[in-house]
Amino acid sequence: MMDSKDKKMMVAVLDFGSSAIKLAVAEKGIAGEIKAPRGDRFRVVYLDTEPSEGAVQRGVVFNLSETSEKVRNLLARAEEEIGVKLTNVYASISGQGLHSLLAKMSEEYAAPHEITDQDIRGIWNALDEEPDKLYLYSDPAFARFVVNGSAVQRPVGVKAMRLEMSIQAVVTDAVVGDNVEEVLSRKLGLGLPPYLVGAIELSKRVLTPEQKRIGSAMIDFGAETTTVCYFNHGVLESLRVIPMGGNQLTYDLTSLDISPEEAERIKLTSGSLTLDTSDKEELTVKAPDMRTDKRISRYKVNQFIEARTREIVDNIKAIVARAKGAENDYRLPGGIVITGGASQLTGLTDYVKQQFGGELSVKQVGAGFFPDANNEELINNPEFHCVYALLYQAEEDATLPVDIEQATEILTPDTPIVVAVGEREDGKVAPVITPTPASLFDDEVMEEMEVDETAARATAAALKRGKKKAVKKGGFWGSLSKGFTELFAMQEDESQLSDDED
Repeated sequence: MMDSKDKKMMVAVLDFGSSAIKLAVAEKGIAGEIKAPRGDRFRVVYLDTEPSEGAVQRGVVFNLSETSEKVRNLLARAEEEIGVKLTNVYASISGQGLHSLLAKMSEEYAAPHEITDQDIRGIWNALDEEPDKLYLYSDPAFARFVVNGSAVQRPVGVKAMRLEMSIQAVVTDAVVGDNVEEVLSRKLGLGLPPYLVGAIELSKRVLTPEQKRIGSAMIDFGAETTTVCYFNHGVLESLRVIPMGGNQLTYDLTSLDISPEEAERIKLTSGSLTLDTSDKEELTVKAPDMRTDKRISRYKVNQFIEARTREIVDNIKAIVARAKGAENDYRLPGGIVITGGASQLTGLTDYVKQQFGGELSVKQVGAGFFPDANNEELINNPEFHCVYALLYQAEEDATLPVDIEQATEILTPDTPIVVAVGEREDGKVAPVITPTPASLFDDEVMEEMEVDETAARATAAALKRGKKKAVKKGGFWGSLSKGFTELFAMQEDESQLSDDED
């Protein structure tokens, strides 16, 4: 709904996570019209989740009927609470199969030629898209340009005989976009703006231009996947999704002859990445029959957790080294920022720092990154950091023209936003996680990578993926209409990284 008096509108985003489907609705200032402080750019008025079990697997919609029913429930509750009809919803694409793909194009001129917007547009149009792939995201800010053999940041206005461009385009399997479109557009009749990529949008908020210039990474530790965005020389160098996350730690703990529910509870309340051989404490847990008690060693629990986490971190290091083109060179002078529900594991920040070595800075995304007093529910829960970033990017009105002036506070359903199965001593809460065996890297995406596959190998299983003809629902070409001169201008630093040192 567009409010001409206050120049505000409503935006809605859906995030198809491995543990929960999340819906957020926000009241937002119109781009270019509101000169409000950054912290007042939008206000969340509704936030809700539905468990992903049976609908979404590794961040990908796979059961269309189950997913449409869960989204329908989310929309119905939202519309009842805030009193508006949601007609357009932004959807985030994530999960297994999402990755960056290097594309290179070039143009030669018969005589010295001053490069224009039209030249850049022409070289972009020369991009050959791979079949069965959905091209989601490509921004001139992530492109590298070479003019007459020399690298330049903004080529428009430079005289050239030869212009070259290379870029890491973000793609996924076409069937992923097909499934989302089938659910939202065809089954539910929603308007569907260009897809967003939550990991990319979050990277914009939490990594500074300087970090991206010298080499840094944003890592989203999810329930069934871990997403890695690696930046260097100011551009995206690699985006990869590791099909392992917090669920796999839970699944490993069931080897101690306990139920998945007890394994999850123990992981959240007593699990840690600090291995202390002198730790003789025994934990009381329910046996699989859930009627009798048994005792297990906390040190043994932490051994399982550390083994799987080491496997995930080793794969992150391999992604960085592969992108740099140098074996075992995974140095990141700009540091790492971590987020996601599984990032709340006790000791993870220190563990990542230890495994990468050196003086690496590793920070957990938190309030220092998002100085926004209006949206604490999103800021204080790593599960919702990507949703927060998606709301920043969403620019299309989501509602029919009805009055929303009274929607000034976050409204939630009677049920909790995230259902807790365990609580730490520090009060942190984690979502319900249904354990699912994981495969290693998708062979098609990561076939050249060599990683250590020894840790907790017994829990790995292959996941088959289907393919369909590519569709054009991504936002790949959307930014081109703005004109390249504007896009190549120095962009505002949108990150809010704290200056505090580790």
